[in-house]
Order: sequence, then C-alpha cells, then structure tokens
Amino acid sequence: MRRDTYSAQAIKLAEDKRKNDNACKKVLASKEILSYILHEVVPEYASCRKEEIAEQYIEPNEIRGDVPIAPGLTNKKEYVEGMQQEDGEFGESTIFFDVKFKALLPEGRRSKTQIGLYLDVEAQNQYRPGYPLEKRGIYYLSRLTSSQLQTVAYDTDYSSLQKSYSIWICMGNDIPQREKQSISRYTFAKEDVYGWAKDKREDYDLMSLIMIRLGDAPTEEKTLGMLQTLFLGDMDPKERIRRLEEEYQLKMSEEMEQEVVNMCTYSQAIEDRALKRGEELGKAQGIELGIAIYKMLLETKSVIRASANLGLPEKEVRNIAEKFQIELAE
Repeated sequence: MRRDTYSAQAIKLAEDKRKNDNACKKVLASKEILSYILHEVVPEYASCRKEEIAEQYIEPNEIRGDVPIAPGLTNKKEYVEGMQQEDGEFGESTIFFDVKFKALLPEGRRSKTQIGLYLDVEAQNQYRPGYPLEKRGIYYLSRLTSSQLQTVAYDTDYSSLQKSYSIWICMGNDIPQREKQSISRYTFAKEDVYGWAKDKREDYDLMSLIMIRLGDAPTEEKTLGMLQTLFLGDMDPKERIRRLEEEYQLKMSEEMEQEVVNMCTYSQAIEDRALKRGEELGKAQGIELGIAIYKMLLETKSVIRASANLGLPEKEVRNIAEKFQIELAE
C-alpha cells in the first residue's frame, strides 16, 4: 500500500509537471509576451513599437515576395500558431521546440533575399543539465537553419536562407549567483585573418543565440523584470497579473490571465507534492536535501546527472530513486 501511494504521488507530480510545461509554453506563445522579448533582445526590432511587432511582424497574414503585408492589414490573433514543433529527419535525432515561429523583418531591415526570421523560444528549468546549454542552443539553431531547405542539390539556392534566432529563458535554481540576471548574445562574426574581403553581413550573420538568465532580486532591466514577474516567485496570480499590466504595460486578455493562473496553480502543486515527498526522504537525508534529490531526479530522469548536479554519490541517489520508484530514462 505504501509503495502504491508513492507511485500514485509520482504519477500525479509528473502529470502536474506536464500541465505546467504546457501552460508555460502557452504563455510564451502569446504575441504580447513575444513582442516584448523581441523588442528588447533582438536588435532587428529595437526601433519598433511592441504593438507593431505583435500585429504586423509576428506571423504576418500575407507575404508576397519582399512585400510583407497589405497596407493597413494587421494580424489580430493573440497567440502564434507556430511552425511544426517536432523536428526530425532521417539519420538525425528528433527535437521538440517550445515555441517555434516566423517573423517578418521591419521594412528598413529587409533586402531582396532577407525578409524574415525563424525563431525559437525555449523555457529552461535547468541551466546546467549535465552539458553546456549553449551547445544545445547552437544545435537548435542549426536545425532551424537546415529545416528551411527541403532538399539540397547542386543547384540549391542558399540565398533563400533566412536568419535564425534561438532564445533561451533560463530560470533554474542552479544558475550561479554571479550569472543571474544576465543576457548574452552569441553571433557569427567575421575576422579577416589576412588581407580584406568585401562582403555583406547578412550573408554570414545567419544564426544568433540569446541566453536570458533570470534571478530572484529586483532589477531595472525590463526583459529580466518582466520574465521574473511572469515565471518566478510565489506571488498570488492576481498580484502577478497586476504587476505585469501596471509595471510592464502588458495587455492581459481574459484568456492570457487564465493561462497565467493555470501556470501558477500547476507550479504550486508541484512544489506541494515535492515537499511531501521530501519530508519522507528527510527522515534520513534532511528535508531540504530530500526535496532537492527528488526534484532533481524528476527533472533529469538520470541518476548520473542528478548526482553530478547535486554533488552526491551515484549510489546514494540511485538508492533513493529505487526506494521511491522514480522512473528513470537511463
């Protein structure tokens, strides 16, 4: 009976995590949120109004060659429909994007060949999941770029490739203190090793990785502040929504407000169940360590990664995983 109870709790916790992940992705798919992020961290949109980005540039209704959208026509959809989130080709592993979509470049940024962007926004709970997250981001960028060409042959027109952005919102507790509340951009840059060559930046600057690392302290940086208010802390959902509207001028529709409430509810359920399991583990390990072990195993599905992240012996972590029947991917 005791094992059945533990198994049932684990199943409920996994289901809450799945619901929370889906709610988080739905919130990120809001054009209101995406336009805020693009305006602040993607240079191509720095001079645009957020409303303009949401209504005209994110998934525009009509693209005809290099003419983006009919005069006066705006896109009133609240959420992006997104491109296919699953990406897998023969001989390659399948990856799942959180929010993958296209956006049109502002008029002053467009050329005959470069008219839009391919974008991916990822919410990441673990900053160091056993490997450098930057490498994963670059891999996602490579897949965003390669997916633009259905076939590659001797006569492939590579000039049709559009620039790709992969934006990672890191909110895990494992972010080093010195790196919290930072935003980094990684791009292709030209270096003339010998002599000089005339070329266009748009011909080689085709991939940019942006790492946004959240923290728990107040900040004057708008993007960090908005995202921390949206995703972090134990605020009441109504207070969270109020701050998003008043401090960051986000227009929260009823549907958007409900998604924020859902996300907070599922997140709290995860914390409550993790605390209950942690108290059981705490009889032998200490409550705080017990909670950390359980949550790390749930996130990583790996004894090796969990022990590495926590600095604990693998045998000790594996014993706990087996005792409480935590499903592993290993």
